[in-house]
Order: sequence, then structure tokens, then C-alpha cells
Amino acid sequence: MIWAAISWYSGGSIITVNDRITAGGCIDILGNQMHPMVQILFPNYGAVFQDDSSPMHTARSVQFWFEEHEDILHHLCWLAQSPDLNIT
Repeated sequence: MIWAAISWYSGGSIITVNDRITAGGCIDILGNQMHPMVQILFPNYGAVFQDDSSPMHTARSVQFWFEEHEDILHHLCWLAQSPDLNIT
């Protein structure tokens, strides 16, 4: 699995995950790797995080993390089976 961030001005680092990830691992990546990257790429707090609605992203603990950090990171869920957003 690969996590990445891009902005109008720059790309962020690519985070690779080799093992199966849980909600706790997701929170660890969000807090320790994505959060600092967002602060650098989006200093004016205009970041949007879009996920694919996988179970790790919809876990209550992960949703709580997004609520705690909504001042710097807007969470945009990927609609399941949406013909407008899903190319498969």
C-alpha cells in the first residue's frame, strides 16, 4: 500500500506500508507522518484528505482522529461504488 500527498505547489513524501494495516496503524501514519507533511505542504490549513472508505478509514478511532484535527485537515470520504468517482 502507498500513501502519498500532493499540493498545487509540491508533492509530499511517499509512505509505503508492507504489512496489513489496522485502525491503530492508520492513526499512527496519520499522526506521525501525514500530519507533519500536511503542515509543511499546506501551511494555511487548506488540506483535504480523501480516503477509499476501507474499514481502517471508517473505524471509530480513525474518525475521532479526523474530528480532532479538522482545523487543519478536511476529511473527504470516497463514496462507495460511486460511478462519478470510482473508475472500476
